[in-house]
Amino acid sequence: FDMTGPCSGCPAEIVCHCLQVAEGTIVDTIVELGLRTLQEVRRHTEAGTGCNCCHDRLREYLAVYSSPTPMCSAK
Repeated sequence: FDMTGPCSGCPAEIVCHCLQVAEGTIVDTIVELGLRTLQEVRRHTEAGTGCNCCHDRLREYLAVYSSPTPMCSAK
């Protein structure tokens, strides 16, 4: 994601303008709860449940901060 804006990288930067959800809230929730899908981010933060304009950005956060899918070692 673009880190050149006036507040980019700032935890208080608003990502979801409809519901005023900040970047820090989204990233912390992804990491702490191990979220992997846009639907999970929407459910736990409410970000992306308004006009949907932030969905691309939310997917970028998931790509960077979500845990990789665990592999099953059972055969």
